[in-house]
Amino acid sequence: MNDTIFQPNYTITSTMEYRLENIERNRWLIENMLLMPKHETWLHRDVRVKRVAGTTRIEGASLDEEAVARLDSKSVTRSEIADEQDNINALQAYDFIDYLSDQKDIPVDELVIRQLNRYFIANAAAPLTPGVYRKGSNTVGNFQPPDQGDVPGLMRSFALWLRDDDDGMNPVLKAGIAHLHMVAIHPFWDGNGRTARGLETLMLQRTEFGFKKLLNTEVGLFNVKEDYFDAISRSLGARFSTDYDSTQWLEFATSILEVGSDFLVKEMTDWRRMMDSMYEFGLEAELLTRQVDGYVFAAWTGRITRGQYLEITGVSPVTGSRDLAELVQKGLLVTEGKTRSRIYLPTPQADLNRKAAEAGQLPLIENGS
Repeated sequence: MNDTIFQPNYTITSTMEYRLENIERNRWLIENMLLMPKHETWLHRDVRVKRVAGTTRIEGASLDEEAVARLDSKSVTRSEIADEQDNINALQAYDFIDYLSDQKDIPVDELVIRQLNRYFIANAAAPLTPGVYRKGSNTVGNFQPPDQGDVPGLMRSFALWLRDDDDGMNPVLKAGIAHLHMVAIHPFWDGNGRTARGLETLMLQRTEFGFKKLLNTEVGLFNVKEDYFDAISRSLGARFSTDYDSTQWLEFATSILEVGSDFLVKEMTDWRRMMDSMYEFGLEAELLTRQVDGYVFAAWTGRITRGQYLEITGVSPVTGSRDLAELVQKGLLVTEGKTRSRIYLPTPQADLNRKAAEAGQLPLIENGS
């Protein structure tokens, strides 16, 4: 193989055009939706966990989002349990992706792709050679990737295309093709799918389609895993060739991005409505702004610890304990566990709305929001 630049083969269909228009509309809505920086940070933390759980479950891991969130809170780097290690690796990989998303002077090239793979399969057995191109043939289901000897040249050609910012391609399509071509070459012994999904996320986040780093397609792909694999298969066929047609894959990929961005718009709209209602409720309940933030964090993530409360509010341990105790006393939070391992769970909004109605107040969150 020579080092000529990769030339993707695809057709922009009317279905793709329609979906790209919707994705553009959703991009504009998200970019122009005002979010407090601290709230954006909380939401991104939640998205990061969802991405990790989604991409590892596609590969057969069993940890769900709640389990990954607990693992993340422990800040560990090694585990003897394979599923946990895969998710620890993915957490670090997505941190790397988010960092690189803001470093526009660092090109997305072979070095970046290899480093992504190192993160995703860190601590793997030595024969899997994280970040090193495979030295042998492998198969993926019924698909035969290129010969090992062709991999370096194909990756150089791929990297030249990735670095070309003047090709006029829609960034959504380019990110989707990068995902597919990474899978097609399958340059590593392991972690190719995770690396491909991470690469697509990275490429989107370096463009105007970054969605404030809040878009999550990994869970969407997991939810339709068989359709995902089938879309790859329909475009690649049974054996690698340099002129495969990406059109069917791009129709699938744009549908995933459209659905994901639709959901994000709704989620952000619900978030703003909840925040407006919560701050109004906080005034009526004589809560401090930081206490409202603590309750909202718990309501959004399903729980909050004293450590998390201290982190998001910046108060002292004594003040944090007092604030949380008051939230419990007012019926907004309930406790679970003993002192050192205590967590605080949000009172269901339906119960809060009932209490508000009994007190002659407007509901905290309207039904159907």
